Amino acid sequence: MGSYYKHKKKETIDVSYSFRCEQCMKESGPLTAVISGMEAEINSNYKTLDDKKQSSLNEMAHANLVSAVKEAYSNAVEKHIFVKAFKDECPHCHKPQTWGLSGLKDDMFGTPIVCVILGIILGAGCYFFSGVENNLMIALAAAGICFVIGAGSLVLNILKLGNKKKQTAGVIQKNEPVIDWSSVQHILNER
Repeated sequence: MGSYYKHKKKETIDVSYSFRCEQCMKESGPLTAVISGMEAEINSNYKTLDDKKQSSLNEMAHANLVSAVKEAYSNAVEKHIFVKAFKDECPHCHKPQTWGLSGLKDDMFGTPIVCVILGIILGAGCYFFSGVENNLMIALAAAGICFVIGAGSLVLNILKLGNKKKQTAGVIQKNEPVIDWSSVQHILNER
């Protein structure tokens, strides 16, 4: 039996931003958000990749970064939804900002949906491929565990959102961050 290696690569880029705190009204000063693309992966039987596969891995990682930056840009500019990379905690008073709620709302159902899909796949796999007498019980248990984890994740996300809403409820002046997209303009221009 041969060896099996996973080769992974992830690209990130820094985006500068600042904001005026809605609680203490102080300027945050320059801050940096790190936007990262999904991790690219190539499987190989060799410890090192040849030039063609390495180039392919680099291209996949870069394409994932381009996609992440374009999504963050369009969400921020068009929809006023700011990804979690843009931290909304004031460096002076350490309180959250109302614009940070949009990132929590946007990401609230991601993990629960993945858990439900995983539960369905695991349940079906256990039911059809386990080959034991009580395969239905095993399938229900596997799916049930995933569903419980998904429900717990959803409840946790709702509690985080409620807590942040409570902390920002008394805000009179709502601000948004000032994001300097010039450092990623070359990525935004890619097709």
